[in-house]
Amino acid sequence: MLHPTVFDTSQAWPGVFATPHLQASPLADGDAALFAMLYGDPDTMHHVGPVLDREAAWRGFSAARAQMRAQPPRARYWRLDADGGAVGLLSLVVDPVPDCAETGVLLAGDGRGRGFAAEALSGLLSQVLRESGLCAVWTRHRPGHAAAVGLMRGLRFEAEGMHGPWSRWRMTRARWRALVGERGGD
Repeated sequence: MLHPTVFDTSQAWPGVFATPHLQASPLADGDAALFAMLYGDPDTMHHVGPVLDREAAWRGFSAARAQMRAQPPRARYWRLDADGGAVGLLSLVVDPVPDCAETGVLLAGDGRGRGFAAEALSGLLSQVLRESGLCAVWTRHRPGHAAAVGLMRGLRFEAEGMHGPWSRWRMTRARWRALVGERGGD
């Protein structure tokens, strides 16, 4: 029986990377409390999904770490630090469509409204949408999430409309390169 080849996008993923105000490092075993805090916070999860109890958050954390260790890796999650402490998580998850991935950002209350989501996504996109990287990155949010709409418009993602219960946005490599050219490089 032939098994479909799983596209290995991990060559396009950065390990540790920095932006002017953030340090992003791959999620490690010691980051379980941060993961549980974010996924267990009703305010953080309001536009994302169900709030997870401690056991569900632990299972989610274990699943995320397993995705990172799979061969080839199925996802990468980064811990975002600013001002000496954790402010959130950034993710990149392999899409069923080859050369594409879903991204997302979760920020703790004190990390919101400071431009960190835009900075983290911009830093990630500049690495994964290079010539040898992914063809496209997409993200989604629940309708009515004004901050996410503003973030996507600010980064100049293209709106794809509703996909099931989600508003979906996409950034292609060609679009990113054109935007970077407009800004004079990044």
